[in-house]
Amino acid sequence: MFSSKGKGIILLMVSVILLLAGNMATAAGISKTDTIQHVYLNDEFVGSVTDETEIEEIVADKVKAAQRDYPDYTFDRESQLSYVPEEVFDEEVKEDQAVKHIQEKLNVKAKAYEIDIDNQAVAYVASRDDAEDVLEKIKLLYVNEEEYAEYETGKKGNETGAKPLKEPGSRILDIKFSLPVTFKESMIDPAEIKTVDDTLSMIEEGKKEKTLYEAMEDEDLEAIANQHDMDLDQLLELNPGQDEGKGLKKGEHLYVTQPTPYVNVMVEREVLKEERIPFEKKVKEDDELPKGELITEQIGNEGVQAFTYAVSETNGKKISETIVKKENTEKAKMEVTRKGTKVVPSQGSGTYSWPADGGYISSKQGQRWGKLHKGIDIARPTTRTITAADHGIIETAGNSGGYGNKITINHNNGYKTVYAHLDSINVKAGQKIEKGMKIGMMGSTGHSTGVHLHFEIYKNGSLVNPLNYISQ
Repeated sequence: MFSSKGKGIILLMVSVILLLAGNMATAAGISKTDTIQHVYLNDEFVGSVTDETEIEEIVADKVKAAQRDYPDYTFDRESQLSYVPEEVFDEEVKEDQAVKHIQEKLNVKAKAYEIDIDNQAVAYVASRDDAEDVLEKIKLLYVNEEEYAEYETGKKGNETGAKPLKEPGSRILDIKFSLPVTFKESMIDPAEIKTVDDTLSMIEEGKKEKTLYEAMEDEDLEAIANQHDMDLDQLLELNPGQDEGKGLKKGEHLYVTQPTPYVNVMVEREVLKEERIPFEKKVKEDDELPKGELITEQIGNEGVQAFTYAVSETNGKKISETIVKKENTEKAKMEVTRKGTKVVPSQGSGTYSWPADGGYISSKQGQRWGKLHKGIDIARPTTRTITAADHGIIETAGNSGGYGNKITINHNNGYKTVYAHLDSINVKAGQKIEKGMKIGMMGSTGHSTGVHLHFEIYKNGSLVNPLNYISQ
């Protein structure tokens, strides 16, 4: 075989020989010469011809046949063949030798793109677009399309990547191969050209490499072969001298094959995570509130602490994670509760305060409209707030027919007071009540002709006149 430099030397030698031969022929009186072509296939001399037509027809036929089998490919017509001319004097040329050799040995090649990993050819695809597609899809085996597109957009905008993270999540800072991955135009047997998907599957599957395996106790050879996606014959070929019927001892070594990635995809990420910061709780004692009563003075809120991590991944697996930034993005707010410490007596004092905020007595106790009016009516108050006339416990609180919304307080000293026709009720049965504490709002519910408070007092179960116990 000859390189292009070798061909140049041959041409020079042929020219010199022709010049000498011409001089000799002239001296001998011979003037007629013929031109023959020395034929080279892939730089190997295969014979000589006086006319290249037949060889060119063979080439054309082979290209045409290949084009039928592979209609999407572009085929090379001449780069494998070369001719070196020579002027000869009546030399007999055995053209059949060159023609036969070309017919048997010439395999037409298609234009393709060679994918190289670490300067070694790994696969061939039909076009540059296919080669770029393969390289992109290798990366997409380990990152999703959305974040990859964001990363590529950032690169085109001369940024280091996507915009800094403001919400929990991650973004790609860098993505690269562990080895140089390139592609270049090439001419190759069309049968060796693969689709994008087939090339991707091959690279994803990895290459089989021989490695040393340490056996477990009494491990079976066939089981080891199956474990490494091998058949028994392949395992025995790698380990001559092994007896397939004999188990291995623990710690014994033998060779197996296992897939190794052609190349690793290395990804650097920025990851933002948030953690909730519990809020503190503070309870303040308040001697103005009845004992046991709780009022939330300030609602508590959790704080937020943000952690920014630098994460390194290889083939989708996390290799390292380092905190590069930590900050409180939201301060926790303390919960403040007031807790009542004032002891509210459940027994009344025996003296009664005016149960309304101002107002006057619009109707006294006694006969009215042909029946007994059991209490007094208080109307036209300053505000509609109704208060307890004395300490006690709420006995009933709710709607009571003609009384409308009604409250009964048991003062636990033989006395009870009744508050009727309320618009709303602010207490519940069983609750301890302090003298002067708000229990509801004045209204006109039940059998009522207008907004007022109907107020009654009972002593040991008997109705008494409220005016004997309270004064305006």
